[in-house]
Amino acid sequence: MNVLSKIFNVILAVVVLCSFIAAVGSAITKKPVLLTVIRSNSMYPVWERGDMVIIDNLNPDENISNRDIVFFKAEKGSLATKGWIAHRVISGNPEEGFITKGDANDYSDQESDDTGPIDRKWIAGRAFEIGDTPIVLKKIGYLSLWMEKYQSNPLLLPGFALILGIIIAIGELKPSKKRKRKNKGMELSLIYFTGGLTISIMLGSTMLSSGHTLNQVYEVSEQSQGVLIGSDVGILKVGESISRPLSEIKNEGFFPLIGAITTNDKQIQLSHKKVSLPQGQQINATYTVHAEDPGKYKATIKVGLFYPLLPASFIYFLAQKSYWLALIVVSIIPGLPLMIYPLIDGKMRRKTINILKKKKRKLQGILHL
Repeated sequence: MNVLSKIFNVILAVVVLCSFIAAVGSAITKKPVLLTVIRSNSMYPVWERGDMVIIDNLNPDENISNRDIVFFKAEKGSLATKGWIAHRVISGNPEEGFITKGDANDYSDQESDDTGPIDRKWIAGRAFEIGDTPIVLKKIGYLSLWMEKYQSNPLLLPGFALILGIIIAIGELKPSKKRKRKNKGMELSLIYFTGGLTISIMLGSTMLSSGHTLNQVYEVSEQSQGVLIGSDVGILKVGESISRPLSEIKNEGFFPLIGAITTNDKQIQLSHKKVSLPQGQQINATYTVHAEDPGKYKATIKVGLFYPLLPASFIYFLAQKSYWLALIVVSIIPGLPLMIYPLIDGKMRRKTINILKKKKRKLQGILHL
């Protein structure tokens, strides 16, 4: 039973770690990374809703073959409203596009939709397979689906923290004869640290999903002005200024938020930089480009929403240095007391250090063999 328990714990830790990497990677790249949760039964019996699938992320020049199950997001037609889709390629090529179909569907996506063939650049990855069989973690994704369903509930995070606290308290009060005393320090340390880290990850994921980035390409010329493909600003003449809407920033949650809007372009002036958003409040932010120096520019404007766990001025200061720095610092605050408690509690700290020393000596002995 000891061996089975350890194997289960290792597998659980790997799944949690991979899920975290997938969630953060997906939030940053805006596409599935490493793992994704299945939200429909269109590929039954290969997989079902609630399953988790391993993704082989593709480079733009990698080949795609018939029978591959690909993950794509259409940019036009009715399919564009459905987000990321995982269907099988039944024909096509990179030049003309691909015809796709869910195994459980009667018709291809192109027969039942006005999207047309799937462009190669819309495809982010394909199902990772051993032989011809995709790797599927059955029903593990239901927790993620459940969390998505209730993620807008303002009581979710405090509720989770309360449950976690109760679990830790029960662990502390459990009779010692039912526990392995020699490992108690290490077990409790891991529980505290993992609990604090989980709270921080949940908080960080919520803030990450609420922010967004605008990349704007434009040009400044000494002689002329004009249109630039893919740019809302275009080509500006030196001395000219132009304003554009940036974003509607709204607090739809229960807790107040702090908005920090930053840019890496000195020619761009923001209508709002640091804002406090009570529940239900909305602001319409704009930006103005003042054409001063000739040249081609690629500006980045980052809109971040943060919980007010630090003074607004300090959060904005961090966001100016780096959005990710601000996100990490604010996220770690609620989980930090739990994560550092094992270091503060002397008895727990000594037990943990002794266990680590024993494991180190054991590992050194094995390596010497």
